[in-house]
Amino acid sequence: MSQYKLIIFDFDGTLAITHKAIVFCFTKTFETFHITPPAADTIISTIGINLPNSFKILHPGIEESAIPEWVETYRSYYRTEGEKQVELFTGAKQVLQLARQSGLSLVVFSNKHVSFVKALLQKLKIYSFFDLILGDNGEIIMKPNPAVFHSIIKPLFPELDNSQFLMVGDTAIDLLFAKNAGIDVCWAAYGYGDRTQCLDLEPTFAIDDISELAVFVQN
Repeated sequence: MSQYKLIIFDFDGTLAITHKAIVFCFTKTFETFHITPPAADTIISTIGINLPNSFKILHPGIEESAIPEWVETYRSYYRTEGEKQVELFTGAKQVLQLARQSGLSLVVFSNKHVSFVKALLQKLKIYSFFDLILGDNGEIIMKPNPAVFHSIIKPLFPELDNSQFLMVGDTAIDLLFAKNAGIDVCWAAYGYGDRTQCLDLEPTFAIDDISELAVFVQN
């Protein structure tokens, strides 16, 4: 029997293949403002970081006052073009089905804007598997700060001990969130995280394919 009763999933690079959409939308945003876009690998290295901070990294000279317009431009491209380029990792839906059949509760917590997370979960036909969907709404404190775990997730499942929660994510931000929250973490090594950085954080487990998660969700 699995010791875990609730799994918190990251979205980008954990459940879904999103790098093509993200690179496209960043590139189009830079071009809109007549600035040469960064290389695709550089853009991918910021996946998991919220948009304002990603723009600060990718365009160090950006004025703070310009960031909201850049963010909205990016989101406009994501709504019209980016969402079409997102797909599930093979085996993701089967793992979610198995987890539900085993009686586990499932949560998504992404640093992506919550409206996009919900829309994509609907598009990918996995929305109904989740008890709780969390993302950037301009109010909650984002990963790796553990505030969302302590103030939202844990109070909704008061019967669970920390040892019964598992975070699954692909970047150092996800691993740090879990460590800060005091819960186990499974590193999705197939995603977008830097390998050396993630291994240095000593995740509880690591998987090279999402189907390997089946062993943790079966009761």
